Amino acid sequence: MTPLSDVRWLRIPAYAAALLGGAQAATAAYTAAGGTATFEHKVRFINVKGNITDVTSTVQLDPADLAATKGSVTVPVVKLKTGLGLRDEHARSEVALNASKFPNAVFTLEKLTGGKLVEGQTLSTTATGKLTIKGKTLPVTAPVKATLQDGKVNVSTQFKINPHDYEVNYPGSSDSATLNVTFTLASR
Repeated sequence: MTPLSDVRWLRIPAYAAALLGGAQAATAAYTAAGGTATFEHKVRFINVKGNITDVTSTVQLDPADLAATKGSVTVPVVKLKTGLGLRDEHARSEVALNASKFPNAVFTLEKLTGGKLVEGQTLSTTATGKLTIKGKTLPVTAPVKATLQDGKVNVSTQFKINPHDYEVNYPGSSDSATLNVTFTLASR
């Protein structure tokens, strides 16, 4: 058998075949680790900024048909840092995030507006799903930017929530928090 007659050596990812006009791409498993989340929130008129590391995501993604995407993003609130140890402890306490009982905030994606990822281009889309913080789950819609780069998908979003809706009732805290989440998905 000649190398050309044995097509097993030709391994084109499904999304590449679709982008080249071949067969329709199939949904594939993608994961992300090491993402980040940042937040901005006022407490007693003081603007508090912080970050959370080790954001993860697992999705079923078809880069040629984003409407088929399903998955979740996990933000370990137990790793919240604001730059002041005492403030971090208060934010993770029972009265605020209760991170000892609810160590993660989780966004479960139910719908992503359609579109197609094209290598090197950023696509703006909208994610609709449910966000669970401190054991309370509410619907959320957030704008998402996704960029396909060398087979990986860079994802970012920024949206606002009312922490009180999630029973995060830290004394003197405002009713608005801005959240930013970024991570890079790679096929498994």
